[in-house]
Amino acid sequence: MTHPVLKFEEMRREAMNNTDLVILKQLCDPKMIYRHSTGAIDNLTEYLQKLETKQVKYSNVEFKDMTVISPALGDHKIVLVMGHMFADVTKPTENIKISSHFQTTWTQIGNEWKLLAVHSASMGH
Repeated sequence: MTHPVLKFEEMRREAMNNTDLVILKQLCDPKMIYRHSTGAIDNLTEYLQKLETKQVKYSNVEFKDMTVISPALGDHKIVLVMGHMFADVTKPTENIKISSHFQTTWTQIGNEWKLLAVHSASMGH
């Protein structure tokens, strides 16, 4: 069985590829924290600003080997998704290929899932 949160991960992947800030903002909890594979940490406002000002541009984003961890927490639902992310990233001074492990933390609000946190670590080259 496929977990419903994977639909939201796919929406996130597409929004990253298309720099769709409206969808990204809708998918995220206002308190979202994004720890990049470089170790840099952004809150939601900082993350969206970097995308809007083209400090970071993602393309060819792929999520692979995803695993959903869904503990039983009663009415409050938290889900972890772990996987691999591959992407081309364009910055003002460089173009890089990213290969990273990621873990996202999602919380369910009604029928929707909101992204609380992203933590990624480089897979190396």
